[in-house]
Amino acid sequence: MLKGAKHIGVAMSGGKDSQVMLYLLNKITKPMKIKLTAILVDEGINGYRDKIIPEAKKLTSELGIPLHIVTFKDLVGHSLDEIMSMDKKDRIESSCTYCGVFRRYALNNAAKKLGVDRLAIGHNLDDMIQGYMMNMMRNENLLFRFKPTGGAVEDDRFIMRIRPLFKIPEKELALYAVLKGFKSVFVECPYVGEGFRPLVRDFINSTESKYPGTKFKMLQNYIETGKKVSESFAASNSTEKKINSCEKCGEPTSGKICKSCRLIDQLRIKRKV
Repeated sequence: MLKGAKHIGVAMSGGKDSQVMLYLLNKITKPMKIKLTAILVDEGINGYRDKIIPEAKKLTSELGIPLHIVTFKDLVGHSLDEIMSMDKKDRIESSCTYCGVFRRYALNNAAKKLGVDRLAIGHNLDDMIQGYMMNMMRNENLLFRFKPTGGAVEDDRFIMRIRPLFKIPEKELALYAVLKGFKSVFVECPYVGEGFRPLVRDFINSTESKYPGTKFKMLQNYIETGKKVSESFAASNSTEKKINSCEKCGEPTSGKICKSCRLIDQLRIKRKV
């Protein structure tokens, strides 16, 4: 994950996972002379992210690591709260879709502007297998985008993503954070009830409780199957998706206009009505 790295952007939320990841990466990379920059995306959710941001500022200040904050408001013209306050018939997508699309866009955009060559994401073991199962149940064609390194499609215009915590269970990360004295405000996103993830998370946790080791077995299956699929795609030019540049923002996309710009355009139209 760190081979050849000179400058790593660390996706920082202020929660336990991102605090542990930043702390450990700082210990590992300091002797290697690798620069770290924390990147925080503020979606604009009242009573949620604003309560966690102070922890991100505190830890980055203590470690002497610069913190770059980008907001949905500055990037797309609307906070998530403003988007979700629109009439339901005017909201094309769910809160999780807006959040996921804009967060990925914001992180990749910020990483390129900052000149980082790696983007560290705090996905833990639970996040990895939840994403795997959700994509599988929804029959999504980006089933293996949550790999330890990289994503579903490799392209020079995407900053290489690394997931240092992908083998660590969420409970162990929480325990480590407590033992290290990291303070984390445990607040749940107010839009979480709209998502599919809580149902999948509860099912996996229930299964793990009854059959210990299930999570690690799922992760191993995910990685092995994903490797085979990636190799198959690489061997067949006909199955590879062509990566274009978005006609509006220049970001890589499979179509003419990226998903983020399509959503932004739809929101602008609805706002004018």
